[in-house]
Amino acid sequence: MTDSAATRCLDTRTREIAIALSGGGHRASLFGIGVLLYLTDAERNRDVVSVSSVSGGSLTNAWLAQRGDYSKLTAEELKSRVVRPFVRQVAHYGTLWASWTTWLYMVILCISLLGVIALWWLPIDLLARSIYFVLGLIGWGILFSLRSKMCALAFQKTLYSADGYPTLLRDIQRENIQHIICATDIRAGHHVYFSGDFVCSYRLGWGCPRELHLADSVQASAAFPGGFSPRWLSTTQHSFVEGAQKTPHFMVLSDGGVYDNMAEQWPVGVRSRKRRWPALEDVFKESNVLVVVDASGPMQWAAVRRMRLPAIGEIFALLRVIRVLYDKTTAHRRSTLVDRFDRAERDGRGIKGAFVMINRSPYWTADYFSKQTETWPGRAERALCVLQMLGEENREKWNHLAKENSHVKTTLSRLGSDVSVNLLYHGYVSAMANLHVILDFPLLTVPSINRFRCIVAKDK
Repeated sequence: MTDSAATRCLDTRTREIAIALSGGGHRASLFGIGVLLYLTDAERNRDVVSVSSVSGGSLTNAWLAQRGDYSKLTAEELKSRVVRPFVRQVAHYGTLWASWTTWLYMVILCISLLGVIALWWLPIDLLARSIYFVLGLIGWGILFSLRSKMCALAFQKTLYSADGYPTLLRDIQRENIQHIICATDIRAGHHVYFSGDFVCSYRLGWGCPRELHLADSVQASAAFPGGFSPRWLSTTQHSFVEGAQKTPHFMVLSDGGVYDNMAEQWPVGVRSRKRRWPALEDVFKESNVLVVVDASGPMQWAAVRRMRLPAIGEIFALLRVIRVLYDKTTAHRRSTLVDRFDRAERDGRGIKGAFVMINRSPYWTADYFSKQTETWPGRAERALCVLQMLGEENREKWNHLAKENSHVKTTLSRLGSDVSVNLLYHGYVSAMANLHVILDFPLLTVPSINRFRCIVAKDK
């Protein structure tokens, strides 16, 4: 079966689109916003049934969920109600460092550390001084371990407080679309999924959101190891049932990207969850199209001098090894997904989909499929249309932009206007090019970059 025949076969059904937003701090947040803007302009947002996310993508996902039903928003409503306030916050103020509570916490942390050091110089005998010093270190360690809670408080104050009150996880229930925020349970080695409809995981089972703050679930999803301590959240309020083992008192959560940095495990596993919890089958929204927005930064060449330092150098080496393992397993997952998407396209059944990747220019996919005239004739034809629209004269500019965007640091600080504009622009045009070639989504006119400058610009 040719790809055009398979497309016609699949188009006889209602398109049910799942979006997966990867991690990558504010870089991922704004790149994902660009993709959402394109889907709305193309009127494909009305077909979206779920948005899953990890880490930086969860900042966007939770904000989108809080501001309305994405599947019903017009392009202008999305821009004014969702995109503009979020982008301006991230571009000009950031999130973690935009709250006075973060700065107060840092001041207290520094002063208390100086206080602990001062304990060693107290004019008392060595034994008493040592006891006070050790107790001071323990107290400072407890204070230092609160940084995840302080990050959640900053998220709450900058983004997730509707009408001045903290937004609850249950408040993001939507009739047509599910927003799934993914964190990693490091005790079990599996994802925990937070939604306005439920909280669930393989080990814990099925639970209710109850009074959990939206900011807490987002922070757990974005608790980058090393930068933030694991987040301990009580399981009591969720009343978990049908888990694989007795419910522990706490979930011990880290960044969702530790388990799956592309957030695709939710949409590809919906059918298996239906089999696991058949009584809840109607709760899950199954998709037949998956758009994976991958804003992960590529692995960079690293200096090794610090790895030669005695003792501490082994820590740097271990961190590098972990990064290599992460990078290679993620690459394997991407390859497996592409094979799965292609089989669905050929066979006319299963979940098909496409990637929008930050480290590739809008030309990359079109270049590849323009030569696949026998294997993928429909895609080859659409690829030529994309290449003609983009123009050969703009190729170097887009290659440079993709390289610059993929090297933006994974941060929760403000990104600045120029970086933010480039991320939005790149996300939008890459989504349009890739999704048109692979999924036959509408090919629109390439928007002027001034459109995104207007979105990012501060209010006068």
